Amino acid sequence: MKKMMIALVAMFAMTMSANAQSNDNKGFSFERMSSYLELTIDQRKPVEIAMRQFTSSMEAFYQLEDTSKSAETWEKIQKNHKQKMKKLLSEKQYDNYVELFDLTVKNTAERMMSQDGQDTASL
Repeated sequence: MKKMMIALVAMFAMTMSANAQSNDNKGFSFERMSSYLELTIDQRKPVEIAMRQFTSSMEAFYQLEDTSKSAETWEKIQKNHKQKMKKLLSEKQYDNYVELFDLTVKNTAERMMSQDGQDTASL
C-alpha cells in the first residue's frame, strides 16, 4: 500500500509538472484548465502561481526519504492546495476544479494499479 501511494503521488506530480509546462494540445495544460474554469484575467496569475506551488510541493514530497507518513503528507498537501484554490475561485469554478482534480487523481491511481498489476503479472 505504501509503495502504491508513493508511486501514485510521484506519477501525479510528474504528470502535473510535465503537463503544466506543455504547450501542445495533448493532455492537461494551464490554458485548457483556465478555459474550462472560465478564469477571469485577474484570476489567471494567482491560480497559475497556486498550481506551480502545488507542483513544487508534490516534487518535494516525491524527494522525501521517509515514506512512513506518506498518506498523511499527501492529504495535507492536497488539503492546503484545495483551500488555496477555494480562496481564488468562485464557488462554481471551485466545484469544477475539485471535480477535475479528483478525476485526475482517480485516473492516475487506476493507471498505477493497472501498471502494477502488469508488472506483477510479468514476473
